[in-house]
Amino acid sequence: MKKILFFRFVRWLGYDLGITPNQITWGRLVIFIPGWFSWVFKNELAAWSGLPWQFFGALALLIVTMVILFDLVDGALARETGQVSDQGKIIDPLVDKLITYSTLVLFWSTIDRVGLGVLFALDMASTFLRGAQVEGANQFGKKKALAQNFSKFFFAMAILTVTPWLSTIGNFLIWLAVILASISVAIRVLPEAVKNKISVMIPQILTLCNLAAGFGTIWCAANNRIELGVFFNFAAMAFDLIDGAVARKLGVTSKFGKHFDTLADLISFGAGPAFLVVALNNFSPLSMVMGGLYFIATCIRLYDYSRSKDKTPAGFFRGLPSPAGAWLVVSLVLLGQPVVGLLGLLLAGILMCLFHINWIHFNQVFRNMTFFEISASIAIGLMMGFIALPEGLTAGPIMVYVFAPLWRKPAVVK
Repeated sequence: MKKILFFRFVRWLGYDLGITPNQITWGRLVIFIPGWFSWVFKNELAAWSGLPWQFFGALALLIVTMVILFDLVDGALARETGQVSDQGKIIDPLVDKLITYSTLVLFWSTIDRVGLGVLFALDMASTFLRGAQVEGANQFGKKKALAQNFSKFFFAMAILTVTPWLSTIGNFLIWLAVILASISVAIRVLPEAVKNKISVMIPQILTLCNLAAGFGTIWCAANNRIELGVFFNFAAMAFDLIDGAVARKLGVTSKFGKHFDTLADLISFGAGPAFLVVALNNFSPLSMVMGGLYFIATCIRLYDYSRSKDKTPAGFFRGLPSPAGAWLVVSLVLLGQPVVGLLGLLLAGILMCLFHINWIHFNQVFRNMTFFEISASIAIGLMMGFIALPEGLTAGPIMVYVFAPLWRKPAVVK
């Protein structure tokens, strides 16, 4: 339904209004400029107007978001109307790069400058190779752009909500974009035989990053660095989300990869959250028992997944997925209440073992979130952030996902 509405909008722009793809590209740049100045001069505008500076920062973020979304429109319009031109192939990537890096330099004081520099160099190399090879962006290039755009949101929110640790997530996304950009460039320049060998290694490297982030979570819990441990756990979720998708995309799935992925999930989403809650409760006997039970529930959940995934409806899981269970626990950990963390372990452990209930796959949710789901995620996140800390925002999406089986159900096979 969303795709139908999107293409109706594209056709309305192209056929009814007669707007060309290049006009949209230039329009994006024109709209972006006042948004950029609104962020740069937000304090001056606040003093002049009497409005809070956060208003102008949020306005700038809204404008940049709209400009990013319209990047999808100009390409779709070019393909729909057959207006793909050599001029457009040059203008579109140049405007994209100008908008992307003009936005990222706004966060110069918090962004990892080494990562930004490496990413810029890789981006320029990729753009040059695209032009030389007369090819569009590959899947890794598109995922790189997605990571870049999400990083802008976290850098902006770190400033708007005065929550510095959100910049850490932004920098993580910048380095994730560096990895994806490196793969994108390698695919364009390396010989086929070398690319095949690298293709086999890429999913294993991503799973290894998941495992490393899981051990990082445990180390942080042992050293009472709770917030950093939560960040590592979210990083593990990101790596887990993409390693399987990359393996399937490259056609390099293997038995070893599946077992390695299970081990990484057990450490990252079983032991990691349990250690965080135990640390939050000062390693009390009750918390250690609850942590052990949660770890056992994760083992049962992963065992059931390996045994029954072929029988589960396509695009769904039996029981709450272990990364979602970890997300639920660590989001509650951020609230800083020891008892709430224990309740999170109990709730997540029970939900993971409810095998008669089907939860939709994360990838399916991200592709077609409804207006209700987006609104509910934001509303619950803001409420949790208001009650406790801005970090409570992370609880919004997972709370909605926990109740998703009420309205997202597998299709009935007749």
